[in-house]
Amino acid sequence: MTKIYDLKISDKLMEQAADWFLNLQQEDVSAETCVEWQDWLSKSELHEAAFRRIEDLWGKLDMATDLPWPSEKDIMLDQDKEHIHKSTFRITAFVGAIAASLLIIVGVTFSVFQGFNPVPQETTYQTAIGEHKTVTLEDGSQITIGAKSIINVDYKTHRRDISLVRGEAVFQVAKDKSRPFVVKVGKGSVTAVGTAFNINSNTSNVTVTVLEGIVDVVPELMAGEITKNLLKKRVTAGKTISYNNYGHASAITKANIDAVTSWEQGFLVKVDIPLGQMIDDVNRYSSKEIVIGDSKLKNIKFTGTIFEGRIDNWLKGLELGYPIKVVDTGQNTILLLAKE
Repeated sequence: MTKIYDLKISDKLMEQAADWFLNLQQEDVSAETCVEWQDWLSKSELHEAAFRRIEDLWGKLDMATDLPWPSEKDIMLDQDKEHIHKSTFRITAFVGAIAASLLIIVGVTFSVFQGFNPVPQETTYQTAIGEHKTVTLEDGSQITIGAKSIINVDYKTHRRDISLVRGEAVFQVAKDKSRPFVVKVGKGSVTAVGTAFNINSNTSNVTVTVLEGIVDVVPELMAGEITKNLLKKRVTAGKTISYNNYGHASAITKANIDAVTSWEQGFLVKVDIPLGQMIDDVNRYSSKEIVIGDSKLKNIKFTGTIFEGRIDNWLKGLELGYPIKVVDTGQNTILLLAKE
């Protein structure tokens, strides 16, 4: 993935990004403005990168104090140029102030931050095919990790950062209002203070189901801290929400908690789930990779129970009950094809 500072972005585009940033900070920002902003972001990778730079620079400024901003004399000289429109001056001054202050941060305070803030150490937990594991974190929170899953844990002084790289897990979060518990997963994040929730992440989307308490789900088109509240969805116990790889979220609906958490008991309960979506889950328990070889099979809805360790029986039933042909390639791959 291209980093935002590797892209060449014009001054004009940076001014547009700064203008959007300022508009979004208004207390009375409207829903229409948010939609227009998201539309502007989606038009180009450069738009998103420009906005991310503004957010990133502003965030760095927020960490520093007593930094020199442009002098009154400099501002007055710019104001005397009659061809500069007031709104353009406002944006240019904003960007210029950020740039000037950023130079101070990078050139003067970087060594201070580096000296007093050692690089945090992440802890990675990983499970094999068909394996479940429960880990207790330093604050007493517990994570039950599903099969073939990877989780990174990075605890900081004021924040508990978790990353679900792939797979599924149930999070039992110890209450600590001073340190939000944030799970980054796919194109979004889930934040809780004291609660329990299940997250399932596959190749197409992320599904969050709240077992106890309340969580804030942010299906982010952007990962910026400053704008995330514009996209936040509050989900209560017994409810579920999904978002896809583009950061677009579904409606919040009632959850089948028993089905969602059935994997902890050694089987998978699926209710009206597209085959293309559920194969990702089944593959975390199958010794052979199951591949859908015909795209029209992906949308077939499946309802039933799949027992871990009995995937072969499920495949036989799938062939009998659906217009699907199961082919063992002999290369540790099971191919699903449409019956002719």
